[in-house]
Amino acid sequence: MKRVLPLTAGLLLPVALIAQDTENTDRDRSMIVGFLEDNLSGAGRDIRIEGFKGLLSSTATMEELTIADETGVWFTLRNAELDWSRTALLAGRVEVTRIAAEEILFERLPETTDEGIDVPDPEATPFALPDLPVSIDIGAIEAERVRLGAPVLKLGEAVELSLTGSAKLADGSGETNLQIERIDSKEGQFAVVVSYDNDSDVLDLDISLNEGAGGLISTLGNLPGSPPLSLTAQGAGPLVDFTADIALATHGEDRLTGQIALRADPDPDAPADTAAPRRFSADLSGDLTPLFSADYAQFFGPSSTLTAAGVSYPEGGFELDRFALSTRTLSLVGSTTIGADGWPSAFSVSGTLESPDDRPVLLPFGESRSMVQQADIVAKYDVTRGQSWSANIDVSDYAQDGLTIASARIGAQGTITQQSTATSTALGAIKARFGLTVQGLASDDPALQASIGDAPALTGEVYWREGEPFLIQSLEARTDATRASASGQINGFDTGFEFTGTLGLDTPDLSRFAALSGLDLAGATSATAKGSISPLNGTFDIEAEATGTDLRTGIEQLDALIGGSSDIRLSAKRDETGMTLRPSTLKTAALDVSANGALKTDTGALNLTARLDDVSRLGVALSGPLTLEAEMAHSGADSPWNTRAVMNGPGGSTATLSGTLAQDMAQADLDLTGSAPLGLSNRLTSAALTQGTSTFNLGINGPLALSSVSGQVQVTPGGRIVISSAGLALTVNRAVATLNGEQAQLDFDASADTGGSITASGQVGLSGALPVDLTVGLNTLGLSDPQLYETSIDGDLSIAGSLTGAANISGALTLGETNITIASAGLGSGGDIPDILHRGAASGVTQTRDRAGLIQTDSGGGSSAVYGLDVTVAAPNQIFVRGRGLDAELGGRIRVRGTTADVIPVGQFSLIRGRLSLLGKRITMEEGSITLQGELDPILYLVAETETDTLTVQLITEGPLSAPELTLSSSPELPDDEILAQLLFGKDLSEMSALQAAQMADAVATLAGGGSGLVGSIRDSFGLDDLDLQTTEEGASSLKVGKYISDSLYTDVSIDNEGKSEINLNFDATDNITLKGSASSDGDTGVGVFFERDY
Repeated sequence: MKRVLPLTAGLLLPVALIAQDTENTDRDRSMIVGFLEDNLSGAGRDIRIEGFKGLLSSTATMEELTIADETGVWFTLRNAELDWSRTALLAGRVEVTRIAAEEILFERLPETTDEGIDVPDPEATPFALPDLPVSIDIGAIEAERVRLGAPVLKLGEAVELSLTGSAKLADGSGETNLQIERIDSKEGQFAVVVSYDNDSDVLDLDISLNEGAGGLISTLGNLPGSPPLSLTAQGAGPLVDFTADIALATHGEDRLTGQIALRADPDPDAPADTAAPRRFSADLSGDLTPLFSADYAQFFGPSSTLTAAGVSYPEGGFELDRFALSTRTLSLVGSTTIGADGWPSAFSVSGTLESPDDRPVLLPFGESRSMVQQADIVAKYDVTRGQSWSANIDVSDYAQDGLTIASARIGAQGTITQQSTATSTALGAIKARFGLTVQGLASDDPALQASIGDAPALTGEVYWREGEPFLIQSLEARTDATRASASGQINGFDTGFEFTGTLGLDTPDLSRFAALSGLDLAGATSATAKGSISPLNGTFDIEAEATGTDLRTGIEQLDALIGGSSDIRLSAKRDETGMTLRPSTLKTAALDVSANGALKTDTGALNLTARLDDVSRLGVALSGPLTLEAEMAHSGADSPWNTRAVMNGPGGSTATLSGTLAQDMAQADLDLTGSAPLGLSNRLTSAALTQGTSTFNLGINGPLALSSVSGQVQVTPGGRIVISSAGLALTVNRAVATLNGEQAQLDFDASADTGGSITASGQVGLSGALPVDLTVGLNTLGLSDPQLYETSIDGDLSIAGSLTGAANISGALTLGETNITIASAGLGSGGDIPDILHRGAASGVTQTRDRAGLIQTDSGGGSSAVYGLDVTVAAPNQIFVRGRGLDAELGGRIRVRGTTADVIPVGQFSLIRGRLSLLGKRITMEEGSITLQGELDPILYLVAETETDTLTVQLITEGPLSAPELTLSSSPELPDDEILAQLLFGKDLSEMSALQAAQMADAVATLAGGGSGLVGSIRDSFGLDDLDLQTTEEGASSLKVGKYISDSLYTDVSIDNEGKSEINLNFDATDNITLKGSASSDGDTGVGVFFERDY
């Protein structure tokens, strides 16, 4: 509402547009209306005017004015008319014959808007009172319909009114007539008729309010049940004999009645033309309990009274002989004498708040329920008895929601020194010492209790002499956790009540405020400030210092900057010429910042330097110092800031920002250039290791938003990217990201060390859902794992949609010649190495294990974006699988569907031809395939089948490509060792010679490649304690068998496929001494004695 009235007045009383040209032309709309709309509109205040005519004449009309914000129109004024005298303004008068409107619709309060950074003027503005016209005469005010929407008064329903009236004020006399009536479904009238004639000293007062149940006043006042309400204040007559009757009623019954009276009290001995003193009195009483909820009935009781009587003197000053306020629980009486100079020569106040039944009293004010057992007030001063004065308020057993106080006292005492002259008695000086003491404060909130303790206190001493500043000799507030102090002086109204002095704050243990702030606070702070500040003028001149010791907030990045010793020094000034920031600093063990500058409306300059010892303190995976130097300056009231900033960071990274920035920070024209080594990203992720240099050349032109950014970020050709998980090392030929508004155009080309290249091009959005449209090209790209495969890929992939989760990956890939090697391994029976628990591992060791994928981490239940899949992988032939005697060729097509979280492969690579070689036997492959599972882990399935005189044998290689397993089956069914014996030698296992056993071991080594299934079965069949089958790098195989002959005697025999053999004997003579001997088929022998001890 405070915005609507000035806007309406500004439109209907356009003083600035007085002119003698009274022609109503179309230019009113094109020039004046446009001017008003543009200049009165603002953020959240879009003003539109229709049908505006006659602004330059004595009668102006307007069909409609609307004010809207982002959600729509919230104020409408229709069919407004202003009939006024323009020339009267030249004489200092506002003369309006008629101001009227057919409808005023105030539907809701405007939405709160964020109008950006509201930069105050650097210059301070001296305080001044408004200058009003000499006289006002408004003949008629009319509004046929005024609608206040439900949100305006927060009543739950709209209110509709009509309004008529008039007003006149001139030469000390005036009259007002205002009639307001509800025109909706509720009853309500409000009338004000007031006039005063300065010459006759006659006052005519007639104020009345009548409304039915659920009325505006009773609802706003929260009267129980919103009863019908009436209020009258009526009186007429000269002020030497004036009485006003006052009555307040609900449901037709008086609740408060009484009179206010003024009477002349002439001195019979005074000359006839001497102005007489006037006596005044007030006597109001009634039962107020129906006006409050039943909870407050105990406070008021059935009768509440207010009486007052006194006399005022024509030369100034008055005596209040008697003042009394009484309810069931409250008794307050007092008197005072105030001289013509406005200062007291005596006062006396005493009062008690206490329930007659000794129960706590519920106080009828405040937003929360407050109760007190007893409160007493005593204040007294009498100049005839000396200069001393005193005042005390004592409260016992105070309680409100969640807070109790056992006792509290506000005490003050001092002196009032008067200086008498021949003509008057003037106040010389007043001195006061005061204090607030609290005992037994207890809060249900442990955080509040910890911060203030149970006995906070406030003490102070002040002094004031007439015509001099108000002195604060001392002021101190203490709690268990902190101490605040102030001393200085407050100057007069002409300085805007400027305070000059010193402020202090000491908090030795910030942890007392941890729970209250919600932060893990710790450490100690101390701060002082000295200088001056004027709250009305907005001027200040301050020197401030603050120190901190071992500060902590629980915010990791901030704590890393403020730990240890910290020091802040601020020196600033603001006056009518502008604002000055003298050299100011912030220093901690990690951070060193300094700034200075000066601001005026037409000029300004700011300088800033900062140094951070290590950026890793900010929680990023980078290390090294960071420095910043920045300067800003402008040379005109509307000119932008010329800005330049230079940053030097870790690894030789640099950035320079230069250009202009609007004073309200709404528009910018900035260039950002620099470079950074790609190796910095290696500290952020191990998914890809990079080497080289990146450069950027960006511009920001427009609002400070991503849509205003343009330019390029590129990698210098020759940069390296190594993706260890894919065995891929790339050399960058071209890598450019071109930013244009809210999207980036990507262009990437890199060659692979394994042959071929990879390209990428397209657009990526930089805001919202991050829309993407990329094409990735694989050009005979070589991929290999020395232990498993070697291949090349051709084809294109398309990534389109949203990177936040609605993208799809599609395309067609073709595999070139692909060689898959089934790894061979020793067949000892030791099994897998168990998991190793690393204790106290150095950071370098942990980082290496992490990059090698040996550290499993819990994702914490988080989810990443899921993309759709539609990729075809084709290889018509030339997928070769070799190793462990296998030699197979496969081909086919696989289509990968589903999503990255749920891969659904369709199709397989099927066997074209193949064989299995085993001890010179070539067994033909009958069937085979390579398929994909959900995790894109290829599954190998190959079946070789052959027949002997007595058996049909199948050898099945099946499992993950990196670790397939061999299974044997036969018809008729036999154990695995018997199947091999029959397949290789055509005889039972028991009939085999040692050499044949070695040959079978070689076959098993060829087939199994790892694991202990077959080996373990053969070992158990022969009753051996150890059976080890090994294959050398040259392809030779050997068999070693071992057996305990007794508990202390162990022997083993080794035979290779060339018939060479060796025997070893171990004899444990004692727990620490072992005798060893050996002999080979070459004639070599050996013997030794070994001493062993565990420690």
